[in-house]
Amino acid sequence: MILNQKGFTLIEALLALLITGTLSLISFPPLVKLYDGIKLNQAIALLQSDLNYIRQANMMPFQGGTYTLRIYHKENKYALRQNGTNQQLRTLPQGISFPSVSTTLTDLSFNNLGHIGGGQTLLIKSKYQEKKIVFSIGTGGIDIRDSNEPKGLYSD
Repeated sequence: MILNQKGFTLIEALLALLITGTLSLISFPPLVKLYDGIKLNQAIALLQSDLNYIRQANMMPFQGGTYTLRIYHKENKYALRQNGTNQQLRTLPQGISFPSVSTTLTDLSFNNLGHIGGGQTLLIKSKYQEKKIVFSIGTGGIDIRDSNEPKGLYSD
């Protein structure tokens, strides 16, 4: 009598598990860095959208007030403000931060022509990446750059 059994032996199952585990370990770090970059880009996109909103609001004479964006560096959040009063508070996602600078607050405002008060650079970073938000004097331009990107290359 011949038994016709089909299936995996214990050694075959352990070998398949070992191969799957090894492939998972190899692919995990790049996925973590990819997720980190996506989180950073989403936070920057929201910040850039809020800056554009403030810029446009200050360019409309019938809005009745001055709009600013106040960054709280140590708390990793920022507020959309109208006439000096916080209207909306946004907190950066966990792991995303405005690195400490000499001041704890930064106020950004645009005039009625859409120009920023003074040229400056903000740094926003995550665990694996950091980007610069560069404000151009006189033009009101907002440029997002990788920290290691050479000067003169813009990604707006």
